Amino acid sequence: MDQQKTDLSNEAAALADILKWSVDLPGWQRDALRRLCGQTKLEPADVTALVAVCKGGTPAAPLDATHIRDPAASHAVVNLGSLHGLSNVNALAPGERLSFGKTGLTVIYGDNGAGKSGYARVLKQLCRARSPKGDAILPNIYAGAGGVPTASIDFFIGGQKRNATWNQGGAVDPMLSAVSVFDSRTANVHVENTNDLAYTPLPLRILAGLAQACQDVKAELSAEIHKLQQQTPAVLSKPECKPDTAVGKMIAGLSGKTKPDAIEKLAGLNAQEDARLQTLITDLAGDPVRTVRQLQTQETRINAVIEQIGKLTTAASEQNRTALREAHGRLATARAAALAASDDLFAAEPLPDIGSDIWRALWEAARTYSREAAYPEKPFPVTGPDAHCVLCQQPLGEEAVKRLSSFEAFVQDESKRREEEAGVAYDDLLEELSSQSFPMKDLPSFLALIRDDIGHDELAKILRRQIVQLSWRLRAVLRTHASEVLHTLPPDAISAPEELRDVLVGIATRIEGLESEVGSPQRASLIIERDGLADRKWLGVVQADVLAQIERCKSIEALEKASKETTTNKITTQSARIAQALVTNRLRGRFAIEVDKLGVAGLAIELQQAKTSAGVPFFQVRLINKPSEPVGKVLSEGEHRCVALAAFLAELSTIDAQSAIVFDDPVSSLDHLHRDRVAARLAEAGETRQVIVFTHDMAFLLLLEEACRATKDREATPIAYRLISRGADNSGFCHQDPPASVMPLDKVIDGMKAHLTNVKIHHERGDQAKWLREVTSFQDQLRTCWERAVEEVVGPVIRRLSRKVDTTGLIKLTILTDTDCATMREAFGRCSALLHSQPGEINPRLPSAAMIESEISALANWITDIRTRQERAA
Repeated sequence: MDQQKTDLSNEAAALADILKWSVDLPGWQRDALRRLCGQTKLEPADVTALVAVCKGGTPAAPLDATHIRDPAASHAVVNLGSLHGLSNVNALAPGERLSFGKTGLTVIYGDNGAGKSGYARVLKQLCRARSPKGDAILPNIYAGAGGVPTASIDFFIGGQKRNATWNQGGAVDPMLSAVSVFDSRTANVHVENTNDLAYTPLPLRILAGLAQACQDVKAELSAEIHKLQQQTPAVLSKPECKPDTAVGKMIAGLSGKTKPDAIEKLAGLNAQEDARLQTLITDLAGDPVRTVRQLQTQETRINAVIEQIGKLTTAASEQNRTALREAHGRLATARAAALAASDDLFAAEPLPDIGSDIWRALWEAARTYSREAAYPEKPFPVTGPDAHCVLCQQPLGEEAVKRLSSFEAFVQDESKRREEEAGVAYDDLLEELSSQSFPMKDLPSFLALIRDDIGHDELAKILRRQIVQLSWRLRAVLRTHASEVLHTLPPDAISAPEELRDVLVGIATRIEGLESEVGSPQRASLIIERDGLADRKWLGVVQADVLAQIERCKSIEALEKASKETTTNKITTQSARIAQALVTNRLRGRFAIEVDKLGVAGLAIELQQAKTSAGVPFFQVRLINKPSEPVGKVLSEGEHRCVALAAFLAELSTIDAQSAIVFDDPVSSLDHLHRDRVAARLAEAGETRQVIVFTHDMAFLLLLEEACRATKDREATPIAYRLISRGADNSGFCHQDPPASVMPLDKVIDGMKAHLTNVKIHHERGDQAKWLREVTSFQDQLRTCWERAVEEVVGPVIRRLSRKVDTTGLIKLTILTDTDCATMREAFGRCSALLHSQPGEINPRLPSAAMIESEISALANWITDIRTRQERAA
C-alpha cells in the first residue's frame, strides 16, 4: 500500500494510474476520459456523442497512452490586467477602467457606497468565487429598465495578453477560473460546510469530469426513457380490457420480449364469434346487481320528473292564469276602495296621502309604541285629558283628539281589511305558482339520462322542447297576468309524460328479468365468455398500437441497460484513492502552516477529508480533539475568519501555478488582534503572485502598506493603490492615485503647489466667491498635511492605527528641538487663522496667493529638514 501511495504522489503517475484503471470501464466512459484529457470540460456536443456511444450506436474511441499529456501544460499562470466596458452593473458609471498592478498587491479602496462592491461582484462572476454565482448583478434601479449586465476584462496567461467579454448568464472564459476569489461570505462556506477544492489537480479534475459526464449521460438517457414512456397511447396506459381475460393478462405483461405472433393470434373476431358476442351483451347487459340498482335509480328519477312536469303543467294552465288575474283584480278593487274612503275622510287634512301604504306604516308604528311603551295599559289611541301625541309628544287638543280617533276608525274600517285580505290571497297564489317551476339546472342531466342511458334520443328532444315551452309559459303567466290585454300563450298540454310512463314499464320489466338470474353459475360462465370475446375484439382495434408499444418497450429496456453503465461508484473510489496521496496530505500540511501564519495555531484544528461525492473530494475544518463538534460554534468571530483564510490559502497550494487571487474585504468582522497577521500574509503572497484586495477599511489599508515595506529579512512587496469614488448620480469612478491619507506627503504638497498655480487667477481677478472656496480647501489640506507631517516625524517609533511600538526608531526622535515644535505650532496656528476675522471685521480680508504659497513652502521645508536630520541620526 505504501508503494502504491508513493507511485501516486505526483500528477503524472496519477494520470498513468487512471489509464490503467480505465481498461475495465464501459467503452463510453473510456471515450469520455479521452475527451477530458484534451479539454477543460465536456461540452453539450460531447455529451450527445457519448450518449450515442453508450447506446451502442457509435463505436467508442477509448483513452490510451497517446492522449495523456504532461500535467505541467495545464499549470498556466493567469493574472488580471484591467476590468472595463461595464454596463448595467449596479450604479457603476460607464466608461470607467479598473486596472490592476502586474505584480505584488493592488489595494482597491472605496468608502461604503462608492461602487467598490460592484467591481468585486463582476470578478466573482468571471473568476472562481466560493460564494454562490447565482447572485444576479442588478442594473441601476434608479435608471429605468436597464439591460443585461456586461463587462470586458484584460488578463494575461503566462505573460500573453488576452481579452474576454462577459454577459450575465453567458459562458465565461474557462482560463479565468484559475483566478480565485475570497469574499466576506466565504467564511461559512469554508469553515462550516463541506466543500469541493477550489483548485483540483488535473487527475482529479478528469475524474470529476467523468463523474459529471455520468450524471449528464444518465440524465439524457432518463429523458429519452421518459419521452418513450410518454408516447404510450392512452388506450394502453388505461386499457379497456378485463384483467382476467387472456388479452388482459397479455397487455398487463407487455414488454420487449412479447411475441408479435401471440398478439396477432388473439386480435379480432370472425363473423360467428362477433354474432355470439352481441347475443351475450344483449342477454347479460352488464352486472345484474349493479344494473338493477342503476335501473331503480333511473326509475326513481323519471318518476320525480313526471311529478315535476305535472306540477309545472298545472301551474302554467289557463285556469291558474285566470285565477291569478282575478286575484290581482280583487286586490286592485279593494285597494281602490280603501283609497277612496281615505280621500273622503281626510280630504280636509293638511297633509296628503292619508291612508296610503306609507302612512299606514307610520300609523302602525305609532300604535305599537303606544301599546308597548307610552300607554301600555290603555287602548290606542289614548285621548284623555292628560294624553300626549305619541308622534309629536305634544299635549292633545280637541282637534288632535278628533283627528286621531278618525284615523283609527279608518284603519279599522272594513274596506281596509278587505284590501289586506285580497293582498294576502294574491301573494299566496303568486308564491304557490312560482314554486312549481321546473329546476332548469337539473334538465341537462335528466335529458342525458333519457338520451344516453335509456337510449331514447327523440324522446329527450321532445322533453326538452316541451319543458322549456311550459317553463316559458309559466313565466309569462306570472309576469303578464295583470296586463290590460292578455296575449295568447303556447298550449299548456304535454304528451311526453305518457311516453315516460312507457319507459318506466320497460325498466320494470328489465328489473324483473335481471333479478331472477342473479347468482346463477350459468350466468357467471356467460359473463366470462362475453368478456373474453369483447377483449379480443378490442385488441383487434388497437393491434397496431400494441405492436408499436412492444418496439418502445424494447428501446426502453435497452436504454435502462445502458443507464446502468452510468454509476459513479468506481469513479468515487478511484478519486478518493488518488486524493489521499495527491491532495490530502499536502493540503493538511499547508493548512497547518497557514493557520500558524495567521496566528490561530493554538486552536488545535486541522483540515480533514470528509467524503467523496461523484468523484470530487470534499474537505472540512475540524477540531482535532473533538472532530464531531461544529467548528463555527467554537471559534470566535476573528478566529473564524482567520481559519477561513487559512483554508482558502491552503487550497491554493494544491497546484504549483501562482495565478492571481482576489480578496473582497478579507478583514470584514475581523478583530484587531488578527488584522496585522492577515496583512502580513497577503503581503507575503504578493511576493510570488498577483494579489488584489478590495477594502473599505482605512486602518487595514495602512496595515497592508506597512506589511509591504522592506525589512532586513525580505525585500519590499510591490504595492499599487486604486481609489473608487462616488459621484452625484453614479458610483465606481476609478482613480490611479491612492486615497489622500496614504498618498506620499511630498506628492500631496506638489499637488497643492500645482493647484495653487491654476486657481490663483481667481484672487488676481478679484473673484472673491471662488477664491474663498479655494482658500477654504487649502486651509483644510494644510492642516491635514501638518498632522501627517507630525505623524511621519514620530513614525519611526509609533504609527497611526498600529498596535506596535518600534523601539529601534527612538533615536530618530532625539533630533527634534524646541524650535521644530514652535515652528510647527506657529504654522498650524496660521493655517487655522487663514479665514478667521479680526475683532470688528464683518467681511475678513482673504489671504493672498503668495501667503498660501508661503505656508506650503514652510510645510515642505520643515518636513525636509527633519527628514535629513533623522537620516543622519540613524
